[in-house]
Amino acid sequence: MIFVRPDFYDDFACIASRCRHSCCVGWEIDIDSDALARWEGIGGPLGEKMRRSIAHDPTPHFVLAEGERCPLLRADGLCELILAEGEDSLCDICASHPRFYQEYPDRLEAGLGLCCEEAARLLLSGKGPLRLTADGDEGDTLSPTPLLRQRGRLFAILADETESLSARMARCLTLYGRALLPFDPRAAADFLLTLERMDDAWAALLRRLAEESPAELEPRLSEGPYGRLAAYFLYRHFAAGGEDEAAARLAFALFAARLLCAMAACAPLKDAVRLFSAEIEYSDENVEKLLAWLG
Repeated sequence: MIFVRPDFYDDFACIASRCRHSCCVGWEIDIDSDALARWEGIGGPLGEKMRRSIAHDPTPHFVLAEGERCPLLRADGLCELILAEGEDSLCDICASHPRFYQEYPDRLEAGLGLCCEEAARLLLSGKGPLRLTADGDEGDTLSPTPLLRQRGRLFAILADETESLSARMARCLTLYGRALLPFDPRAAADFLLTLERMDDAWAALLRRLAEESPAELEPRLSEGPYGRLAAYFLYRHFAAGGEDEAAARLAFALFAARLLCAMAACAPLKDAVRLFSAEIEYSDENVEKLLAWLG
């Protein structure tokens, strides 16, 4: 099986206590059965604390402490379990986050969720078009499904920096009988405000976007890492649905990049990327509603 990942994947390492938005705060933490079995052997005060902090209904999970913090997260941002037992002791969700995986015939694709500020930093700091890295004789040219072949063609268009990013986006949409319409920040913000939200900072950013409605979006698209962002969203989402969703998922990827370009006039881009990922990408319901809105 070939293992595929974006060019910044192998550079990732958790920044632990230096993280400003810990994944150990505000997220539900489910526990797999293998981890539960391993933890039975942990004694002393840590073992007692862990057993007091785990609820088993409806599925095993940590009961979050004050401020929606994992009960094992210390005040300095470090994990009590890692410090005592090592990283191999973690449950699956903690060991894998922010990585995500998608399996295709003879091909496993991996990526890093941009809700993680370090993953977002790595993507945004990369130079040139987003590239895929693959282990195997075929490299990243192997495209075993029609959707992956289509995605490869879209990747090639987005990587062609001889024309503006807007022109490249328009070329991609033309393949699906669509046009690149003017981006309306106010309409986008108004719609996104109707979706379920977790973080007040996301709502505040959307309201600011609606109020300021930054102009001249298209010229700025080619001046930053928005081609890399569009390619990342294409990589993560395009082949995740069926053929009937291909056009909408392409529109999703391009919309996300244009939205974030508009938001960069209202907030630091890395913060906007992190919030968009946490609020939209990590909610299946919000993704589906956005796909429907984009048509």
